[in-house]
Amino acid sequence: MRLKITLGSLLLLAFLAAAVFAQKTTSAKTRFTSMYTSLDKGCKTIHGSNGTDDAFICKGAPGYQVNEFSAAAASYIGAELKGTDERFLIATIDFDFDYSKTKLEWRLANGKPFAVILRVPKYGNPASSDQYFGKVIGYKLAIIGLKGVTIDNSVDAKTADANAKAREIADKAYADYH
Repeated sequence: MRLKITLGSLLLLAFLAAAVFAQKTTSAKTRFTSMYTSLDKGCKTIHGSNGTDDAFICKGAPGYQVNEFSAAAASYIGAELKGTDERFLIATIDFDFDYSKTKLEWRLANGKPFAVILRVPKYGNPASSDQYFGKVIGYKLAIIGLKGVTIDNSVDAKTADANAKAREIADKAYADYH
């Protein structure tokens, strides 16, 4: 039996081979890893003055640090690109947040941070108008993008394999941008 090959079928085969090769080389290039920052150990206190609250700076992934500060009705956790004014708000939380068991996960692509994942409370509606937060009704994993990657997503902490799903969301967002 003789196989008839046309120019069109050769071009289609070449295109498909190039697409498969490009997909394999792109995914092989990017190595996703994680590193962690404890929010209650090794942090430096920045003492407030003139009635302002103390703030805390914690070591982060390369080029970043974590800042924790309070305002009138809430505490804020953010990632800050060192040496710049660029800050990425991760969570707004009630003052009773337990930092002692909290670790922030940095997602890295080829060793460069691109996202953070943090377990934070979900709040119900406040019981009165003078309250900023309601009762804690559960927890979620907040997924926030850093410089160059826009992510503002979350996964309910009760979801099976919630941590793995949060990482998948972050990694996919990185791949969509690169």
